[in-house]
Amino acid sequence: MYRISVCTLSWLALAGLGLLLFDATARAESPAPLLSAANSESQLRRALLPETRLLDESKDEDLQKVEKQPAESDDDEAEAEKSDQPDSADEDEEENKEAESSASEADNDSDSEEEADAKKSEEEPDTEKKASKKSSQDDSSKAKKKKEEEKKPEPHKVERNGLKIEVDLDGVFVASDTTEVALRPKVWTQFKVVEAVEHGDHVKKGDVLVRFDEEKIEERLADESLDQRLSELSLMQEEEQFPRVERALELSYDQAKRALEKLEEDIAYFKETERPQRELIAQYYYESAEEELASQLEELEQLEKMYEADDLMEETEEIVLRRQRFQVETAELILGLEESRRAYSLEVMLPRREESFDNALEKEKLDFEQVQSAKSLGLTRERYALEKKRQSRVRSVEKHAKLVGDRALMEIRAPSSGVVYYGQCINGKWSQIGSLKSKLRPFGTVSANSVLMTIVNQRPLTILSSIAEKEFADFSVGLPATIAPAADDELKLSGKVSEIATVPGADKKFAVELDVSTSDAPDWLVAGMTCKTKVTTYENEEAITIPSDMVETDEENEKIKYVMLVDPEDDEPVRRKVKLGRSKDKDVEILKGLEEGDQIVKQEKEEDKEKSSKK
Repeated sequence: MYRISVCTLSWLALAGLGLLLFDATARAESPAPLLSAANSESQLRRALLPETRLLDESKDEDLQKVEKQPAESDDDEAEAEKSDQPDSADEDEEENKEAESSASEADNDSDSEEEADAKKSEEEPDTEKKASKKSSQDDSSKAKKKKEEEKKPEPHKVERNGLKIEVDLDGVFVASDTTEVALRPKVWTQFKVVEAVEHGDHVKKGDVLVRFDEEKIEERLADESLDQRLSELSLMQEEEQFPRVERALELSYDQAKRALEKLEEDIAYFKETERPQRELIAQYYYESAEEELASQLEELEQLEKMYEADDLMEETEEIVLRRQRFQVETAELILGLEESRRAYSLEVMLPRREESFDNALEKEKLDFEQVQSAKSLGLTRERYALEKKRQSRVRSVEKHAKLVGDRALMEIRAPSSGVVYYGQCINGKWSQIGSLKSKLRPFGTVSANSVLMTIVNQRPLTILSSIAEKEFADFSVGLPATIAPAADDELKLSGKVSEIATVPGADKKFAVELDVSTSDAPDWLVAGMTCKTKVTTYENEEAITIPSDMVETDEENEKIKYVMLVDPEDDEPVRRKVKLGRSKDKDVEILKGLEEGDQIVKQEKEEDKEKSSKK
């Protein structure tokens, strides 16, 4: 483009020179040569000004493009441009000098020629601009192509780097051979310390560990002995009295039974014999009185008839009639009495007697039932009361025996040889040491049914730790481990997983136990110290691994994983389905789909493509 501009300028300079020569000829005939020359000079400058300005702009654009072009651009073109630039500058200087000298001699040209020259000079810069724009577009497309090539990601070569996954655990050393020293009395609860060994002391089997105050338990034993004698005498008395109570209840029962039976017999006699007889007697007395009255009346009638026949009534006859009348009256009175007696006997006395028998029978039955219940329940109650006293006596004897046994706990001796640890080891932690130090001292008191000490044999040692739920599936018995005590992280001990809990604990973690080789362990390594443990859960020396960010997931099926494989026969990478294995940090194991030496690239996302295209 720069070369084209120089040629154009040369052509315009020659055209201007010819115009000046034409004006010089006309100037000799012109009446105003000075004015014409001045006008010609100004016209020439106006004609040359657009081209000169275009030439300067094209130079600046070429310099900027040269700076932006990469080092791999064509060397021949660069040298040609450099060789053309000095020549163009010399030509420009000569042309400017000639134009200036010609302008001093030129005359005023016509307006039509000036307009034609101006129009021509305007058309030439438009042609130059189009050529410059086309050249700029070509250079821009080349630069864009190179920039896209530079942005392409570098391919990753697939290699067998191997894969080793280790899990870091915090652990604590625990002795395998331990013997707990527990205070478990049967009945006694007051234990005041007289003396005790210190935490961390070495003891031998049979050494005294703790001695308690014996005064109160001795007093209690004396009281228990006296109570035992009294309870024994009370039980003997109850056992002797029980047969008497039993006989008395039996006698009461028999008496009530006999009374009931007698009453039932009397009632039966009354209903079956006495009442019918009494009814018959009452009826007989009534009928007899009635018959007696009838006889007396009949006899009186006969006497009256007999005496009425005689006109003369003697005194004797009057006496006989008077007596007979009296007999009639007596018979009538007796008949009335017998009638009322019969009614009373039949309607009142006999029913009342029967009712009395019925009430007596009911009462006698109730009495008999009470006696019968007293015999069965009362006798059973007495037996239970006696048995209760017997059981109380047995418990009292057992309690006394337990108290005698607790008496032996006033002095506790070492069950084995080893180192004394206060308290109990729970999940490798000795959390009771602080509280027991304040109790296992003179005049201190300890609680019953608690572990006071643990005799520890420092060899062999194991490690207790725990794992989270997400690590549970990767752990199994026999996995190798490397142990570094917290006291000396340079010391490395070997071990392996020996036991894994099958259910989680309260903290939702699974307990893990590891065996550790202590043959090379220093003597200062003891139970209760902490450590860092690395457990190798997976190791494959031939594993193929790639960066995990190069693995893509299928949009339609999340279970399908793939990578973009570089195909030597194709410019674009191809999709290759892979099967993933274990992962560690930013790498993932490839079980299937890639071979050693394959090259893969990271797939560019659509968003990244759009951003790069906008740039």
